[in-house]
Amino acid sequence: MGDSARDLELMRRFQAGDADAFTQLYERHLRGLLNFFFRLCWDASMSEDFAQEVLLRVYKSARNWEPNAKFTTFLYRIARNHWIDHCRLLSTQKEKVSLNADAAGEGELSLIDRLPDDIKPPEDDLDRRELYGAIMKALEQLPEEQRMVFVLSEIEEMKYQEIAEVMDVPVGTIKSRMHTAIAKLQELLGDYKPISA
Repeated sequence: MGDSARDLELMRRFQAGDADAFTQLYERHLRGLLNFFFRLCWDASMSEDFAQEVLLRVYKSARNWEPNAKFTTFLYRIARNHWIDHCRLLSTQKEKVSLNADAAGEGELSLIDRLPDDIKPPEDDLDRRELYGAIMKALEQLPEEQRMVFVLSEIEEMKYQEIAEVMDVPVGTIKSRMHTAIAKLQELLGDYKPISA
């Protein structure tokens, strides 16, 4: 049974009252949601909160869910909307995430320090820390819609058609945003040279 068919079966079982089916959906998609949100906010704790909130919304709306699209399309549409709500709230509060340790305020962690321990470069690996920092800073400079397309395509490995359904725009728009995102990242990282070079 393919992933889509399995998700569909689990969702139908959950709608029929099988709580274990939702637990299985939760376990199948939690890591993907964590990765998705982490690549958008670079904060492991915030990513966990966002992923939990999205899964809670799926839980609450399951009764009304109709299989008009793949479950992952439904899931990431909720995730996208949650991210947009968060960005709107941030823009009203005028908050900005620090991009490096020098700019971090007192008690505020740099983006590198926000990485989960299992992927954070060691303190003494300066080249890797610098590369991670450069990539994270470059992704931060992409407009939200381009960054989201890039993350869904490259991190979540979604096809353009599914991304178009998640973002509710034509496939051509997704291709254009992806092309622009890659060009911008190449431009931003083109001059990158490690300290030891």
